Amino acid sequence: MRRLLFVIPLLLAHFDAGAQINRPRYGVPAPSVWVSGGAALQQGFSVADGTTGSVWQFGNATTYGAALEKTVGNGLLLGVRGSNGIVPLNYSSPSMSVNADAQVSQLFGSLRLMSGRGFHSVLELSAGATYYSNFRTQGASTRLPPLNGDTDFSFAFGYGFGYSFSPRMSVDVVQDVTTSVHQKDGLNPGDDSTVRMHGTRVMGRIGLGG
Repeated sequence: MRRLLFVIPLLLAHFDAGAQINRPRYGVPAPSVWVSGGAALQQGFSVADGTTGSVWQFGNATTYGAALEKTVGNGLLLGVRGSNGIVPLNYSSPSMSVNADAQVSQLFGSLRLMSGRGFHSVLELSAGATYYSNFRTQGASTRLPPLNGDTDFSFAFGYGFGYSFSPRMSVDVVQDVTTSVHQKDGLNPGDDSTVRMHGTRVMGRIGLGG
């Protein structure tokens, strides 16, 4: 929380300065739409699922994502972003403990602030869902519950930096802190159902329109 309180005023100050930097120069209009894609290093996390009576201890993994954003102001963008990856985990229950893989997908609506062109800072706020599916043991590929998948409400805060090679091409590195709220069915009343995920995204961005 202290880090968040420090970062937000700093980035908002950069955003205010970047409003002047983002004005069209030499007759080149600012892009109206941004398309991006890249990869993220997702750190391990654990989910206690009372419905299946199991614990999912996810390991580190690489996930892949894309985003589509609309420019609504100087340095201000609204959009959607998603990611998907096969993540290894230890799946444990009272009857078993096995190494497995699962598909972890996320879809968010996002608000993005950029501080200008050239070397710039990035602040993102997102809300959406995390979907766990396709649980299978490694090797034998035996399916594991939940067989129909599991969807959790999630929200995220991202901060980082980027570099614009031109008015229509840039690369960003963003560190995400995502909180996912898992259902409490089958858990004890005092058990915490929130899940904290940390990841670092590297995204290439291309501007279109104007």
